[in-house]
Amino acid sequence: MRLFAFEGIHYTPKAGDAGLLAAPPYDQINEAARDRFHAQDAHQFVHLTRPLAPEGGDPYRFAAALHHKWLEEGILARDGRPALYPYVIELAGGGRRLGVLGLAGLEDASVIRPHEQTLDKPLADRLALLSAMHVDLEPVFLLSEDGGRLDALIAEDVAHATPLVRHRDADGHFHVIYRVDDPERIRLYQQATSGPAAIADGHHRYKVAQKFAGERGIRPGTAASAKLAVVTSIAAPALAIEPIHRALREDIDLDRTGIPSSTTPFTGSSGTEFADAVAAARQPALGIWRAGCDPEIRSFEGESMLGVELLHEKVLPALGYSPDAATDDTVVYRSNPDELWQQVASGELKTGIWLPPMLPAEFSAAIADGQMLPPKSTRFMPKVMSGLVWADHDSRVL
Repeated sequence: MRLFAFEGIHYTPKAGDAGLLAAPPYDQINEAARDRFHAQDAHQFVHLTRPLAPEGGDPYRFAAALHHKWLEEGILARDGRPALYPYVIELAGGGRRLGVLGLAGLEDASVIRPHEQTLDKPLADRLALLSAMHVDLEPVFLLSEDGGRLDALIAEDVAHATPLVRHRDADGHFHVIYRVDDPERIRLYQQATSGPAAIADGHHRYKVAQKFAGERGIRPGTAASAKLAVVTSIAAPALAIEPIHRALREDIDLDRTGIPSSTTPFTGSSGTEFADAVAAARQPALGIWRAGCDPEIRSFEGESMLGVELLHEKVLPALGYSPDAATDDTVVYRSNPDELWQQVASGELKTGIWLPPMLPAEFSAAIADGQMLPPKSTRFMPKVMSGLVWADHDSRVL
């Protein structure tokens, strides 16, 4: 991977508290949340990522004009020299996850690997916004195979540094940005991250950047030929991969699959308790709750694949579901285990399927040879935020 330093754009004190103006990534913001963010502050970052033009005008051109206006008014400023930006997440439960914000050169899948099939999403919307603004607003989250060297560099640089901005997210984690603009230190970061990397979050954002650069023949080594990214070591001790659970609108009977498994009953009363029990079971395991039946945990002896692979590659096909079931709305996805529990309890969904979490080592092994996991196999938490530092295509890079 090629990691570039860049001239970061960020809020100035004229905007107010920059930490209050940052926001979750656009795909976490529905229309109601967009309206709430817009009402919070005239300079809230969501005015750029989820723009609404007055009187039904072009939202993309409106966002471009608004960003230009904020720069002219001093609401935003551009750093005077290329830098990398250590990104530290101080976790609400203790500990911290270290990363660095930079521009990652666009590469093929042998260097920066996607790890899961993607669902159809409005790529055209994000491409239209980028085409109008020429501003890279939101980072992807990359995992670097650096052997842990990146963590050591970041820890050294932030030990006595003053943060540029601190943002507290809805879950109580603090996202803290620092700046490193010494060329010698930048080179050390570039050397540490020169190996392969995987896209942990932001597959669609990365695809948009590739499409934009490819259609315009952008030359390599420029800000427009790279993607804003937070890079974290895959060996980072605080890296956590939470599952995204599944559901079906109809009843299923796993005994019909013919796949050997052992059954453990579950006597708890919440989705979180059920998810914890699935995580603690002999793996690979799935938690199954069929409407009108008691919830149970199925452990599959002799299987070496991950639980999510087992479900999509063996269990669902054995029940007659096609591969398209993962992307055609047949399979329902739920990140919150308690929400899924409530929907099965009410009968709204007929079958709930709780998945175990994935260890970083399991994730790395699963994609080592370029294989793809099923859609929504991973949920790297906490998500990286938008509006802390970002880049435009005029930025000089180093």
